[in-house]
Amino acid sequence: MKHAYLIIAHNEYPVLKALLLMLDDERNDIYLHIDQRSTELYEKIRTFQARKAQLHVLSTRNKVYWGDLSQVETEYLLLETALAQETYSYYHLLSGTDLPIQTQNYIHSFFQANTGKEFVGYWSGDKHQKDLERKVSRYYFFTKHLKRNHSKWHIITALCHNFALIIQKIVRFRRKQEIEFRKGSQWFSITHNLCQHLIEKKTFVLRRFKYTLCPDEIFVQTILWNSPLKGNIYNPDDNNTGSMRLIDWNRGNPYTWQAQDYSELITSDKLFARKFCSQETELIKQIEATYSNK
Repeated sequence: MKHAYLIIAHNEYPVLKALLLMLDDERNDIYLHIDQRSTELYEKIRTFQARKAQLHVLSTRNKVYWGDLSQVETEYLLLETALAQETYSYYHLLSGTDLPIQTQNYIHSFFQANTGKEFVGYWSGDKHQKDLERKVSRYYFFTKHLKRNHSKWHIITALCHNFALIIQKIVRFRRKQEIEFRKGSQWFSITHNLCQHLIEKKTFVLRRFKYTLCPDEIFVQTILWNSPLKGNIYNPDDNNTGSMRLIDWNRGNPYTWQAQDYSELITSDKLFARKFCSQETELIKQIEATYSNK
């Protein structure tokens, strides 16, 4: 069965173009969401022609903000668009600055050998548990403005945001914990069954996570953990590497791969890596060449 690649992008056209070329395989369909504010990128990508894969550039485009429910809404838009088109064996969520670091033959063989497994990363440990508790137990308002330091509304919304948190802390307010919450990386590779289950839970997700900080790192992990599919998690104890993404949080937030990291990338057992930038032209070309020649 075919795979659906769900991509959220807003910049770095050279990286996105390389990603699309590396996913251009008759066994794949590609669904691409370009941020509503990224007009130039949207116009560029509309001229891109896939030779083998079916490329669907979504005409419905959201403004996507860090730490905000708009991330979750965009993931649902991609999942629902793909599900309406066809039934896929796996749905892969990628950023527009990700690249595969294995061949398409390897990737398809890997998922065939692990059919039914859910590749969702989970962060464990006291530090992450404390961070999770902080994000789900309070109401976070004006999250769309948290990273918009140059917005004229930032000072006002930041004051209101912080004041609301202070009041909640003073009165020891805690939001209702309806289920066991878990967290991990936003990026995943999931089965058709989990895709359907997430859509069935959409009403609950959008209501419960509306005023949650960074809900994109919590809702999939939480819904899966509390579902009948929990036993299918590929590796829940592997400290977020169970998504089969190579992401370095020690050297960056996350680290941007550079030319000197080429050997680390091509010898990794992971399937995808993030993140890349267009300035690393030689690294991107090396990775493209390495896997197109295998």
